[in-house]
Amino acid sequence: MLELLLRNMSIYHGKKKIMSNVSTYFETGEIVMIVGPNGSGKSTILRALAGLIDFTGEVVLPEGYTDITELTGYVFQNPETQIIGSTVWEDVIFGLENIGLPKSEMEIRAKYVLELLELSELRNSDPYYLSGGQKQRLAIASILALEPEFLLLDEVTAMLDKNGKSEVLDAIIRLREMGKGVILATHELNLFLPIADRCIYLHNGSIVFDGEPIDGVELYRDMVKSN
Repeated sequence: MLELLLRNMSIYHGKKKIMSNVSTYFETGEIVMIVGPNGSGKSTILRALAGLIDFTGEVVLPEGYTDITELTGYVFQNPETQIIGSTVWEDVIFGLENIGLPKSEMEIRAKYVLELLELSELRNSDPYYLSGGQKQRLAIASILALEPEFLLLDEVTAMLDKNGKSEVLDAIIRLREMGKGVILATHELNLFLPIADRCIYLHNGSIVFDGEPIDGVELYRDMVKSN
């Protein structure tokens, strides 16, 4: 098990502080749902963990790692923003080519992730003609092939129909089963509550709850009702 520890993370947009002194931890083999109203910082914390935006504070990495980007892989809300290849296979291979893997290793990884996410039969298909759920699973597969320990999923079911949501939910469960850490920002509390191991509730860029999912969701619902 690997642990990623944040201490006093703060994030600024210009001179404005948009996240303030966030301290928490993430472990492999668990699903953490991050909830909160729009503008609370859900996507912001994922982008910071992905190395896409700067922050102050301390990140304690597991032994053997020197940079947070060695541990994390980010999946966007709209999978089409990540699709590069003209086929499903080429899309998965693209990132592996960029890191200079030997062809034999690329093929092993690509076959593995496509099988894991039940996309093997679509390997020669044009990604743009896939269903929403298939596109999102492809986006996850392409990131997973790079072998991050933590997958950062940013509202990945928001644009999907019922079947697509179910497909992605199953994929997330498989990621946990293989020992990956899954950190997901979501508004879909009922969808992820049954599978989440922890809930972090953000409000105005700060953590107001970090613990059992049902307790965090109930707190969030109560605060929404009171407003």
